[in-house]
Amino acid sequence: MVKQIKNAGVAAMVAAALFTTSCKKEKSNDGSGYHNRSKSAGFTNPTQSIPVNAAGVIQDNFDGNTTDNVINLTSSTVWLIDGVSYVPSGKTLKIPAGTILSSGAFKTYSATENGVTISKDIRGVLVVVKGAKLDAQGTEALPIVFTSPNAPGSRAAGDFGGIILLGDAPTNQPTTTVIEGLPTPPSGVDITYGGTDNVDNSGTLKYVRIEYPGLVLFANNEINGLTLGGVGSGTTLDHIQVTYSADDSFEFFGGKVNATYLVAAGGDDDDFDFDFGYTGSIQYAVGVKALNSTHSTSGGVSDANGIESDNDKTGSTGTPKTLPVLKNFTLLGTSTDNAVLKLGARFRRNTNFDLQNSVIGGFPAGVTTENSASGTFSTNILHAFSATGAYTPASTATPANNYLLLGAVGTSPFYLDHATAYNVNNLIPRSSSPIAATQGAVAKGTASGATWLKNWTLFTTQTKVY
Repeated sequence: MVKQIKNAGVAAMVAAALFTTSCKKEKSNDGSGYHNRSKSAGFTNPTQSIPVNAAGVIQDNFDGNTTDNVINLTSSTVWLIDGVSYVPSGKTLKIPAGTILSSGAFKTYSATENGVTISKDIRGVLVVVKGAKLDAQGTEALPIVFTSPNAPGSRAAGDFGGIILLGDAPTNQPTTTVIEGLPTPPSGVDITYGGTDNVDNSGTLKYVRIEYPGLVLFANNEINGLTLGGVGSGTTLDHIQVTYSADDSFEFFGGKVNATYLVAAGGDDDDFDFDFGYTGSIQYAVGVKALNSTHSTSGGVSDANGIESDNDKTGSTGTPKTLPVLKNFTLLGTSTDNAVLKLGARFRRNTNFDLQNSVIGGFPAGVTTENSASGTFSTNILHAFSATGAYTPASTATPANNYLLLGAVGTSPFYLDHATAYNVNNLIPRSSSPIAATQGAVAKGTASGATWLKNWTLFTTQTKVY
């Protein structure tokens, strides 16, 4: 199957032979970006690969201290992640504020699914296994950035592999479940997730940007921007932006981790995806779609949503039931109706849900509950271009902002592409907006220049020089 990859400054055809295993979505982007391109991003600081052994396990013997169980990086170096690199159990990978990390060398791996074995070149994947931690604490002025290794104007989804955190918190799957998206691990490396510790701690991600991530190993077996498997509530997720992911921006497989201040921009698939008994809470989150990104399909039509939630892939009654508690989300599709998108929120396959005080607008249809999904949908503002769905939209106006009234008069809150300036002040509801002060990710009455997205977020990722 061949798909046209559309990105600002890039026009290319990438042929990707995707395996026809049974799947919920058809992925027509293999997630590898422009494979083995020789262009360099020309980083300002010198580059160095994070040292790993032959199995890809990150080593704790290059920072001058082998006994503290902390692998210390420095912000004066751009750190390259070769192949799939693993933070080992008992160790903490510590990344200081202002550090840039990117993809390093490709490594060749094998993977098997449904009796089909493939060989695939992969780079830029950071895996924090059970018992390990990632300590990545940026600041508003000095965020930590994981990004493409390619030069401005030549970046694409999948240039960076993605970040995967694996924990010991409960899921509704066996504790032998292997996280999706990864190739066959080397001997001695555990990529299972889930357990019995709700408060398990996989570390801290604070003021972090993840740009151009994602990898499709097989159809419906992918690496997202930030993947969380069985991650516990002892983990801190705060102020994280994922931009131009080749799959979901954020995906939560079980666990009970909570999060605040998340941003998903221009992703191929869902902005926020929940599976396998996730029961955490997320408050203050923005999802904005981009017409120039790729978009996932199922049955030949779009399956790119703001939110997607399942109890599991079969719709079983396994416990714990998936129950994301979502508060103060702003999810925006496009200004006018566009078939590249599907739903503002899709709750299905026996999931439970609790969505409160949120704003959804600009999607072909608003919110559906399918296959015995049920939950709470309260005090939300819903716009959609069609009145179909579980909840009747308050408006089907075109353009969508004629109803939402976000940003100053004459501006638009919708994200165009990664080469066009995006003003986060356009997420502030006007005084005349039907959105109440308690609804949405950015409160009505917020002063211009004072949103929680100021300074650390970046939407013009195609032209940024690091």
